[in-house]
Formats: sequence, structure tokens, C-alpha cells
Amino acid sequence: MAGTKRKATTEAPPTSSPSRRQSARAKKIQVVYAESDAEEADSDDEFNEAAKSESEAEADEPEEGEDEDEDSEAEMKAKKINLKGWKKTTTSNGREQMVIDIPGKKDAGDTPYEDGRIHKNTLEFLRELKRNNKREWLKFHDVPFRQAEKDFQSFVGELSTIVCKIDPTIPDLAVKDIIYRIHRDMRFTSDPTPYKPYFSVSWSRTGRKGPYAHYYLHIQPGEESFFGGGYFGCDSETLACLREDIDTQPHQFKSILMGDKLRKTFFPNVKADEGKVVSAFCVMSKTNALKKKPKGFDADHQDIELLKLRNFILTKKISDKDITSKGGLDIITDIVEAIEPFITYLNNTVMPDPDSD
Repeated sequence: MAGTKRKATTEAPPTSSPSRRQSARAKKIQVVYAESDAEEADSDDEFNEAAKSESEAEADEPEEGEDEDEDSEAEMKAKKINLKGWKKTTTSNGREQMVIDIPGKKDAGDTPYEDGRIHKNTLEFLRELKRNNKREWLKFHDVPFRQAEKDFQSFVGELSTIVCKIDPTIPDLAVKDIIYRIHRDMRFTSDPTPYKPYFSVSWSRTGRKGPYAHYYLHIQPGEESFFGGGYFGCDSETLACLREDIDTQPHQFKSILMGDKLRKTFFPNVKADEGKVVSAFCVMSKTNALKKKPKGFDADHQDIELLKLRNFILTKKISDKDITSKGGLDIITDIVEAIEPFITYLNNTVMPDPDSD
């Protein structure tokens, strides 16, 4: 739905430090919380700076009557601009000007926007963003972006209440403190696209950052949405704690994986056989796994495949149809209930409560 029209005439215009469990295989460390440099690098002022650049560009346009050659120059510029959606129109007094329709809010259609539901327009916006992943495009489509962002944030607000109820160790933080910004960290990548084509959020005992295991929601069209959690890309101390626990008392971890609801949610096609379930988990967490045995363990260890892992995660795909359905929140709630014992086990193993035995 078109909104207002823009004219372009030829006139000048918290630092807490919880203690990680002391592993026999790792030195004691102190956890220091700090804001990510990536968060600081991607300032919210980017849109304002882009808007300033556009205003400066418009101010540099030639003025009328200065030179006859300027008419042909303006026409050439108009042809170029026309490719980006600009149109040449004539006002009632016969004056020519360039106009463009600025995208407004998307029509909700037959489905009203609701706090506990992801609207189809939100996925549609993310599809468009993936096809047009440029700063100029997002700046121009700021209104539909804010509409989609608000829809996602209202959904997260409803889901946060549920996550905190299922896992009381998760603090009820403001939505802005648990969602991830859509800007990509451009410092260490050859990918020139500035934005993520998805919305995401995570919950842990210290918000979206910190040393605890996380619950994570990823909203992306094309059947790419999922809910999951755990540790992705474990540091050496976390790995030492988990490996020591698996080495000395593997039944604890395996009993979590064999939990009826967890197994049926994340491994629905795997028989209730411990060996097969553990193998399925290793496949799900295999990214960046060691190819050889970790230092200090025998190659013929009975749980060597678990010990090779550097990720301990569970993920459950959610279809576009389900994520935008009226029951989408209930679907995710079931996944949260299924994964909670897994998250609790990881936290108790790596970052146990000081008062626990």
C-alpha cells in the first residue's frame, strides 16, 4: 500500500561474575560480562546517517535556468532515477517534477495483527529483504520494516512470559535486552549484505549474552524457522566440564536425551534406543566437531562421539504455516517444555548454583 509521496524537484532543496564449575581438566576462570563490539559497531543511527546522505544528494541537484545544457543533464538523471521507481509528473501549473511512492504499512488483510502470533506480512517482509539486502532499500522501506519488527517483538513479549514460567531461572527481561538486531557484523566476513534475513531472540539466566545455556528462536521464511537451545561453539572451559561429566557419569546426560517428551520432539523418527538417540544427537550437534579424539581421552572410549562434540544443541524446525498459525505460540511452548530439562542439565553441569550440592 502506497503512503505519502516524496518530491524531487529541480529546485535546491551488568557486571556480575558467576563461577564456572571447576573441572579437573580446566583452570578456574572468572567470567566478565561485556557488551559485544558488534552491537556497538552497528549503531541505531545508521538510518539517520543514511537519511542525511540522501538530503545532501538532493541538495546537490542542479538549479533551473543556470544553463541550457542542464535540461538534458536532468533528463539523463531522470532516466536513471526512473529505474529505481521514480516517475516524471506534471503539476497543475505545468511544472515537471519527479515523484516516488514511499511504501507504507502492509495491509493486514483477513488476519489481524495479534501479540501472540507472527503475521504473514512479517515473513513476506523478510523475503523481500533477502531479495533486496541493501542499506538504501531498507532505508526506503523503513515503515514496513518497523511494522514487521513490532510484530516480532510483540510475539517475543508473549513468548518470554511462557519461557520464564517453564524455566524459573530465566529472568523476565525487557524484549530489547533479549532480541538480536537485524544488522550483521561486517568486520570478519566477505559477505557484503548488511542485514540478516531473519529475526532472532534468545533467553538465558543472563539475557542474550553470558556463559549459560540459551533458549533460541529463529524466524525466517522458506521453512527456515526453528526453536532450539544449548551451547553453540563452546569455549574450552565449558567443554572440559561437559566432557568430564560425560566421562565420569554418562548416564545423567543420556537419561536427559531419553526423556519421553524430549525424544519425541527432537528425534521423532528415532526408536527409543539409547544408542540410536545419542547418535542422532551427535548428528544434530556435529558442526565443528573434532575429527580426532580430544586430548586426554582414549580413541576407543565408549562415548567418544559425544566427547568429540564442540556444540551441545537441540533444534526443532517450524514450518512457515505453523509459525504464522493461530496455534504457533502453543507449538513453540511445547518445544520449550521439551528442551527445558536439557538446558537445566547443561547449566547445572557447567555453571552450577553455588548453593547446590
